[in-house]
Amino acid sequence: MIEHDSVYLAIWTAKAKKLLDSVRRLFNEIGYNESGMPRDVFDGSKPLSLVFAGQYSSGKSSLVRALTGIEDIAIGAGITTQETHSYNWNGIEVIDTPGIHTTLRPDHDEISYEAIANADMLVYVVTHELFDDFIGQNFRRLLLEKDKAGEMILIVNKMADIGNTIENQETKLNDLKKVTIPYTPDQLRTVFVDAESYLDSLSELDIELAEELRERSNFDTLVATLNVFVRDKAISSRMTTVLYRLFELLQKAVHDYQPSTGDSDIDALEEHLLQERRIIVNTQWRIEITVKSIFEDAALQIREKGREVANSVYNFDNESDANESIIVAYNEVDTITNTCIDSVTNKITELSNDCQSQLDEFYKSDFSQDLKFQLESKYSKGNPLIERLFKSEILAQGSSKIIASTAGSNAAANGLKAFTGSNVHQMVLNIGHFFGHSFKPWEAVKWVKGINVAGKMLGVFGVVFSLGMQAKEDVDADKRQQEMKKNREELRAGFNNAANEVVKYFNNALDDFLAKNYRTRITEIDSQISEIRNMRLGKSEICKKLESAQTDCKLLISEIHRDHLNNADDCD
Repeated sequence: MIEHDSVYLAIWTAKAKKLLDSVRRLFNEIGYNESGMPRDVFDGSKPLSLVFAGQYSSGKSSLVRALTGIEDIAIGAGITTQETHSYNWNGIEVIDTPGIHTTLRPDHDEISYEAIANADMLVYVVTHELFDDFIGQNFRRLLLEKDKAGEMILIVNKMADIGNTIENQETKLNDLKKVTIPYTPDQLRTVFVDAESYLDSLSELDIELAEELRERSNFDTLVATLNVFVRDKAISSRMTTVLYRLFELLQKAVHDYQPSTGDSDIDALEEHLLQERRIIVNTQWRIEITVKSIFEDAALQIREKGREVANSVYNFDNESDANESIIVAYNEVDTITNTCIDSVTNKITELSNDCQSQLDEFYKSDFSQDLKFQLESKYSKGNPLIERLFKSEILAQGSSKIIASTAGSNAAANGLKAFTGSNVHQMVLNIGHFFGHSFKPWEAVKWVKGINVAGKMLGVFGVVFSLGMQAKEDVDADKRQQEMKKNREELRAGFNNAANEVVKYFNNALDDFLAKNYRTRITEIDSQISEIRNMRLGKSEICKKLESAQTDCKLLISEIHRDHLNNADDCD
């Protein structure tokens, strides 16, 4: 597979794993302390998992091979996968499961469901024949009882058998709705593919035929869907957390091995920048951890609200009271969301103000003030090293945006940007731009607020109650039970969708906020440090290797953020 057509996550993990391994080898070579070294590409003891599950003989293994490029995966007719197989795909654990609900091997169900329960991302595969009654029933179990809709991509494979055309896809989408309700196929990220056509295209020598096979496979749409899924789930942040830790470790190693610039004050300026950077990076990390905890808790409350109203809705004596309970729960979701926005805004304000206080205290310290005096004095006397540093375009960039009250106008004019810091107070004023009350989860879910039945408007989500509900004796008991079950499922699904939209919104808003405020200043500081280090003469080969690794780490972090934002723009 060529890189621009690949799943971003696989590209990132491959590069991150290669970088981690090379830094680990370098540290071993020079005998440097590895105690702070990340163990793996993703933070935490459990690797990121991508589980392929679904109907037997649906082509799951072929899809795994197509996406990962792993060759030693058995494919073919019949039940090829007899047990769960785990593959390392550039640091991602890819799990290929046996087919679910085969009359030949019912023990496969238990194996597959265990893998599904622990999946970070689930790819559920069926053929163009879609679901029979038995498989459809158990698929709905995953959607509703196991609440896997938010973690799933639904793939309809083997479409070449009937023609992977827009018309055939639309026909299949209409058929799928009968099984996916109360979710739509779009909400389950449904993709129509033909994995075999894609695999055939890789070995086809005729360029035109290869392109025809690839187009028939619809593989590019699958890749794009996976990339959007990775973005919405904020999976990339788990990786950049590790890379930031690695960058800090390399920063310290470079500092330990680098020679002096020949000017003790410039050496001290680098240390000054490093200390400022630590304050800002630590605040960024605290904001990320704290804010995620807040909005994930809000999403949990919304899901619980859905369970409560679904379980209690048939305990009322009349439809009016039942609908009123739904409306109350519906409005409480907006309340939970608004409370979440306020909590996030307050916490970011608190942490940003704390960051500003730490920076103010640092700039007023004897170390900072003495260094500022020494550098200004040398600059006024025409010291060539200091002049070179202050006249650098890198040190001068963006100064108007980051000048704080801790340095005077002379410092700004002379290029003493190291003493100006970040104007975090301005940051606080702009938080509402990123986390505003204009976000309404129900608008994102787009649920119908009512359906007219016998002249009455019933059901906040279009849930239609049997007129008279349980008290109506002439309604068939089984039919009534099925209708009640369906309505409960629709209610739960509506609230689950709202919770998923809350997580998606806050993940994207948080990433945007950190990118425009904290990461921007960190990048400026890194450029300033790099300028100072370029002035050093007689660097050892070890120092050069460490600097090269640090540059690679910084570039990879930037690449992940860039691809993440570009992918978001493509989907807007």
